[in-house]
Amino acid sequence: MVKRIDYYKALDVDKDCSQSEVKKAYRRLARKYHPDANPGDETAAHKFRDIKEAYDVLSNPLKRDKYDQYGHAGLAEFAGGDSNGFGNNGVAGEDFFSGDMAGDIYDISDIDQGVAPSQQPQPGTDLRYDLEITFEDAVYGTEMEVDLPMFVECNACFGTGAQPGTAPRACPVCRGTGKTMGNAQCNACNGRGSVVDRPCRQCGGSGTLQSNERILLNIPPGVDDGSTIRVHGKGAQGVDGGPPGDLYVILNIREHDIFKRHGYDILCEVPIDFIQAVFGAEIEVPTVDGPAKMRIPAGSQTGTIFRLRNKGLVDPNSGVRGSQHVKVTIVTPTDISDREKKILMKYAMARSERKSQRR
Repeated sequence: MVKRIDYYKALDVDKDCSQSEVKKAYRRLARKYHPDANPGDETAAHKFRDIKEAYDVLSNPLKRDKYDQYGHAGLAEFAGGDSNGFGNNGVAGEDFFSGDMAGDIYDISDIDQGVAPSQQPQPGTDLRYDLEITFEDAVYGTEMEVDLPMFVECNACFGTGAQPGTAPRACPVCRGTGKTMGNAQCNACNGRGSVVDRPCRQCGGSGTLQSNERILLNIPPGVDDGSTIRVHGKGAQGVDGGPPGDLYVILNIREHDIFKRHGYDILCEVPIDFIQAVFGAEIEVPTVDGPAKMRIPAGSQTGTIFRLRNKGLVDPNSGVRGSQHVKVTIVTPTDISDREKKILMKYAMARSERKSQRR
């Protein structure tokens, strides 16, 4: 006697449910009762087969309409020569898992509508994204929104790549293992263990769709050029229900016109004139916090480096802020007036007389 199941009860949905609800229910139950997740459990295998059979009908608007009007009898026109209404991929009956067939469930291409046993969920690959930030962003840290091109699971085929209402079948070359002689990857199915006869029209059979996603990145203070920020779950989409990979954001710090970084310290050069170097002076120097006053002692030489504490970058490990080092360079004036020249000549003569007296 042929067993007839209620397809709506098999998917645990109402008769007036939408196609989207059918897909969600199928996806949830298929993962729960998949034979790979329940090895040796014949009850789960029966349940999984019913789920697949119900989805084949309810996901197809034409089949669903006939089923709603006439029950299982209305599906005869889709039988393809098989009296049960499901063709070779729709074997139904109380003795489906009887005898030797139960032990060969993972090796028969037409069981599970062709879903190969080797199609274990596989995590998606990790992705890299290069992001340029300013020197000030590296000093203080920042939050920024970034638009990323992402590949997400196709919402029509749920990542299978097969046209809704159909499913992949086991690869005839590797018989669903994904491997050929010598344990090499099967070229016919690219190691997936399955092939798609009717590609999904929405994704072209890839199982994924390109989309832009805006994510908020939290960049901590003190990051260096080449620092990496890991964003969990924002990598490539997983295969066969596997989790997505991670996104690794590589930071590139834009060069600054004034400041250079040395670890968590900052270096800059500031010009001073001869008189400031001789007599000393209080000068204004740029810092990442804005202009700051700095005292130049009398007799300072070109190339002398002065230190401003707590004007550098924050060490994210210790929380201690580095210093800013200011290198002074004595600049020779080029626009000297005649009066200034006379004064400098007198200075030069006085220096010469002083050196002569020392001898």
